[in-house]
Amino acid sequence: MSETPKAPKDSKVRRMSPARSLRLRIVVGLALAALIPTAIVGVLAIMRARDDVEREVQRGALAHIRALGAALDGTLQDARRTVELAAATWADATEDARGAQLLVARLRRDVPIVHAVSIVDPDGKQLFGDPLPPGVDIGSHSFGGYIGDATFEPAPDAANSYAQSISGRPIVRLVVQARGRTGELMGVIVASLDLGFVRDVIAAARLGQGARVLVVDGAGVPVASSDDASPPQTLLGKDPAVDRALASTVEGTLVERGWVSAYRNLSSYQSQRGVRWAIVHEQPEHEAYALARRTTRDTIIVGTLALALALALGVWFATRLVRPLALLARRADAIAAGSADAPPPVQGMGEIGVLGQRIDEMARRIAERTELQQALARGDRLASVGVMSAQVAHEINNPLTTVLGYAKLLLEDKPADHPDRAGLELIAEEAERMKKIIGGLLEYARSPRESTRALTPTALASDDHADPAKVIVHVEALLAPQLKRARARITTDVKTTARLAIEANALQQVLVNLVQNASQAMVEAKQETGTIAIATRAAPGGIATLITVRDDGPGVPAAHRLKVFDPFFTTKAAGVGTGLGLAVSKHLVATVGGSIEVTDAPGGRGAEFRVVIPNAT
Repeated sequence: MSETPKAPKDSKVRRMSPARSLRLRIVVGLALAALIPTAIVGVLAIMRARDDVEREVQRGALAHIRALGAALDGTLQDARRTVELAAATWADATEDARGAQLLVARLRRDVPIVHAVSIVDPDGKQLFGDPLPPGVDIGSHSFGGYIGDATFEPAPDAANSYAQSISGRPIVRLVVQARGRTGELMGVIVASLDLGFVRDVIAAARLGQGARVLVVDGAGVPVASSDDASPPQTLLGKDPAVDRALASTVEGTLVERGWVSAYRNLSSYQSQRGVRWAIVHEQPEHEAYALARRTTRDTIIVGTLALALALALGVWFATRLVRPLALLARRADAIAAGSADAPPPVQGMGEIGVLGQRIDEMARRIAERTELQQALARGDRLASVGVMSAQVAHEINNPLTTVLGYAKLLLEDKPADHPDRAGLELIAEEAERMKKIIGGLLEYARSPRESTRALTPTALASDDHADPAKVIVHVEALLAPQLKRARARITTDVKTTARLAIEANALQQVLVNLVQNASQAMVEAKQETGTIAIATRAAPGGIATLITVRDDGPGVPAAHRLKVFDPFFTTKAAGVGTGLGLAVSKHLVATVGGSIEVTDAPGGRGAEFRVVIPNAT
């Protein structure tokens, strides 16, 4: 009693397994359908946003430092040009002390960043203006002048209110040689430039979150910084962007150590005698690419919501669909297995109900077709046996025996060079072949037996292996009169001479049937001329040979290609053919493990029969 309810329970589990599997496949399919495009679009959006943000951040930083660099370089170069003009003016009147004093005062007044001016002779002796700061190279040993590196030393005259105001601020020395009209060095003007304007220019710039701008001199010492956090000491070897900026003469960008940097050397502005300084824009990478992170986050959230919605819809849709589909699947499986206790027809609305009706109709048609095929098979076999045994064996075999006997009897009296000997030999050979054909037809009508194994390629004797080239030549000579009446010609193309695992007579019978069918089809199509091409070549793999028989006749309709190899199927007029030629040919080829099929000839005109026969081993 304990085992009685177990069978229904297991049956219920088995019945539920396909439904669960189908539901799972639907849910997974819909999830993948939503996940794959969402993932692709999301990844592309994230990559595109990242690339766009990186490009815009670098482009904006470069544009920023270009504008700041142009302003700084312009201010320095304006100051240098003004001092150079003053030096040229003083060099023309070096003895005019009052003019020199006025010139110094005018420089202080006209150039706001100049806070001290010294005029010295070539040996460095003070002539006019403010005292020369210690350690300044007046450059009298070279031609021209220079702008030096920044210093943070206090002003030399701390009692002066202006000097006190710039105490501790970055100072740079502008050295300009004063030469006369003949090029003689008359003296040197040294102007101390207050670099406080650099900080003012940077402070007025609008920077992004966490960004800063540095202006460094040729030694890497910050002249000014937007965050006032840079110490007055060199940054060479400490800041990769500063190292890259001073080592390059062009602008560029750098992402390293969590910072996104843009830099430009002031000498790249191609102004008059450029300054070996650099301007650097730096911003933390997480701040610079904050927009890309937000885009990534939003994309992931939207993609997750889309996937969750797809899964919810998938579960709902699968639940609605899986029950009738599971019943239909069980119904179809039962029909395919031929089960007598098939489930009842599936009732449903819409397409599901229509599909259930179609499956029931299909089941009825399959049952009817199976019964019909079995009846046709029995009828075909009985008809083959009756026709072959009664008509062929009794009506043909006996006369053939007489013909063969007389042919051999006549051959006994004919010497080898007698003109009739070739014809008598042909009669004897063909009579012998006809006897074998009759035997083959009877063999086709019989049920398969264990003795059929003796016809496999591995059991054939070596002298029974057909040479395709010789068989084709014999078929061409044999059918020459018939082809002449049909105004058709044969072309051959033999590319392989491998011997085949089929008897020569059997291969000859196959080729004769195929060539005769081709010529008769062209005659029925009322073609004036025609061509039948027989070709052989090695089949793929090299273990078989492909023989093709191609014609340019009307071809075989697609609806007839599966029936042309059935016994007694023919499209010829009554009395022209029996419909056994292709059936026998297929039987002969299949017996040795080969195959035969029909397709359209290349070009779409005519038919092509393809025969594959294993090679002899």
